[in-house]
Amino acid sequence: MKRRLSFYYIALLLFCQALAFCIPVMALDSSKTANIVNHCDTIRENLRSLQKSDSRTRVYLGSYYEAILTKFITPLNVRLVENNLSTANFVENQNKFAEAKTIFTNDFISYQQHLEELININCKTEPDRFYEKLEKVRAKRQTMEQDVLKLRTLISDHVKLVMELKGRL
Repeated sequence: MKRRLSFYYIALLLFCQALAFCIPVMALDSSKTANIVNHCDTIRENLRSLQKSDSRTRVYLGSYYEAILTKFITPLNVRLVENNLSTANFVENQNKFAEAKTIFTNDFISYQQHLEELININCKTEPDRFYEKLEKVRAKRQTMEQDVLKLRTLISDHVKLVMELKGRL
C-alpha cells in the first residue's frame, strides 16, 4: 500500500513538474526571490525528502526492470531459440528494452547529481542560481519520466508479442 501511495505521489510530482517544465525560464521577480529566500529551509528539506523518495523508487524500478529482463524476456528468447521458433521481434524488443533500461539508469544518475547540487546551493544567498538549477533538475526529471514511459511501452509490446506467439502455438 505504501508503495502504491508513493508511486501516486511521484506521478503527481512528475505531472506538476512537467507543467512547470513547459513554462520558459525567466528572471525571478522580487516577490519570487523573497519567497525562495524566506522558505529556503523548507524548500531544501522538501528536496531532501524527494531525493530519498526518488532513490527508493529508482531502486524499486531498477529491480523491477532488471527482473523483467533477466527472468522473463531473456529466458523466453533462449527457449524460443532452443525450440527453433521465430525470434526476430523478441530479440529486437529485448535489445530495445536493455538499451532503454541503461538509458534510464544513466539519466537517473545524472538527475540525482543535479538534485544534490541543487540541495547544496544556499538559496538564501543565491536565489537566482538556485532557481536556475531547479529548472535544470525539473528538465532532468522530465527526461526520466520519458524513459519510464518508453520502458512501459516496451513491456506492453513484449506482452503483445507473447500473446501473438501464444495464439500461433
